[in-house]
Amino acid sequence: MIRYLFWSIFTLILLFNYSIETKILEDIQHVSAIGYDYVDEDRMKGTAAAPFYPAGIDVQPLNAFFTAVGHTVLDILQKQQMESQRRLATGRLQNFLISKDLAKYGVAELTDPLGRSTDIGRDVYMAVVDGSVEELLTFKYPNAPTSAQYLSDFMERNLKDIVPQPTVHAFLDQYEGFAQDPFLPIIGKKDDHIQYKGLALFKDDLYVGELSNKDSYVFKLFYEKTKTGTYEISFKNKKYIATENIRSKVKYKVSGSQDNPRVSVHVSVIGEVKDASSVLMKGNTMKEVEQEWSKETTKRAEKMMRKFQELKIDPLGIGEKVRSHFRNFDKEAWKDRYPTVPVEFDMKVRIVNTGITE
Repeated sequence: MIRYLFWSIFTLILLFNYSIETKILEDIQHVSAIGYDYVDEDRMKGTAAAPFYPAGIDVQPLNAFFTAVGHTVLDILQKQQMESQRRLATGRLQNFLISKDLAKYGVAELTDPLGRSTDIGRDVYMAVVDGSVEELLTFKYPNAPTSAQYLSDFMERNLKDIVPQPTVHAFLDQYEGFAQDPFLPIIGKKDDHIQYKGLALFKDDLYVGELSNKDSYVFKLFYEKTKTGTYEISFKNKKYIATENIRSKVKYKVSGSQDNPRVSVHVSVIGEVKDASSVLMKGNTMKEVEQEWSKETTKRAEKMMRKFQELKIDPLGIGEKVRSHFRNFDKEAWKDRYPTVPVEFDMKVRIVNTGITE
């Protein structure tokens, strides 16, 4: 009985002394997107897009931006808070941007708070900006009520079909894990809209190169299974054919020994022809298009792999696949061995639809 009474009193003490900080929605301004530009070797400029919702029924949000220059993410956020009429909260952050110029100096100090914060979700989208992050975030886009909304729609509904999912969780997993280097989409402002430009490649946390938007389609094919993507084939007699991926699968096979491993990457694609003006898609032509599609894509993949090995980066995660194949894997030896490991690409294409015209 005494023991029961003790625990009852102890529980009541905890309940009455534990206070949870209340957050009134009307007193908070949520940051939807935040990004950083390079200033100098010691400082960066942070821009936060925090749409303001005025009082009323069925009101449209208003653009609101806060900029500050500082040495760290938290230092900049404190300075931005000094400009805001409400408390800035990052619990609903949707997009995190880094300028290309800043990424060249490393992004570890920027991404570290993302991994530590309990307020920021791991499904926040990340991207590298070719140009000014401030200009991209603060521009008034004609096809959206706020720039933050346009950016969110672009990243979540469009970009995910073009590149592997560019979330904070994926980036930190690649950066902190073994034998895979991170990558992020490159976006930029063009006239009055945002444009996807390619794929940024990192060595640890440093930006070291990029893939074109066409090569990033090839990268996605050989990185994961997908049901999206279009590809233009240069056919004979200077004809061009636009194809679309219906679904594809990728499989890695490791052979040889740990000292001399070999890697084969096999991709099977089921696709359809979307645009083939002046090309009659019948009989042998279908087979020729399949062969040309496979040939062009394989050639691009081989060139892409040579670039990875020259830069000594492994965005495809080949090291992890080799490690899982051999016991007592030597991680240090792999770093020296990786640039010369033979990697072969094989792609099988089957066209199942050429449209109603034929």
